[in-house]
Amino acid sequence: SIGDDREHARTDELTGLPNRRRFISELELLRRKNGTLLLLDLDGFKAVNDNFGHEIGDQLLKQITTRFNRVLADDILLARLGGDEFGVIIYGERNIGNDVALALRATCTYPFTLSVGDVKVGVSIGSVTTEGPTTTKEALLKRADSAMYEAKRSGAGYIQAPTTSV
Repeated sequence: SIGDDREHARTDELTGLPNRRRFISELELLRRKNGTLLLLDLDGFKAVNDNFGHEIGDQLLKQITTRFNRVLADDILLARLGGDEFGVIIYGERNIGNDVALALRATCTYPFTLSVGDVKVGVSIGSVTTEGPTTTKEALLKRADSAMYEAKRSGAGYIQAPTTSV
């Protein structure tokens, strides 16, 4: 049915999470409210995929999704944006976004048990907080993205971009 197709077009097949398309439409709401956008990129995922193959990489993505979901409240949107990149949208004050980012990071501190054995991957998180109507969703994504690359490059794991205001 059409409803199923529409749902399918907004869901990542592997993880069952909302996909990039659904995430981008939610960003449109976020930019008018108070909240936090997190972009997450896994550290060491490519090596797992290269060494063990995509099937194992997929196992890992599913387990990561389970761990991420476990620490997220129901009103928080977690989406798989593609590959090993995830996005999170949290409404509310800046400190809530900060707590969520740290909780997500903590889920990757112990190994994942896959069919090939235990595998360790980390996560780099870029964060940008909105306070009221702000710039375009593209600008929000760009700022979160550069914060995430800074987190990865510096080895800090988590970087907050300066707060956006009008």
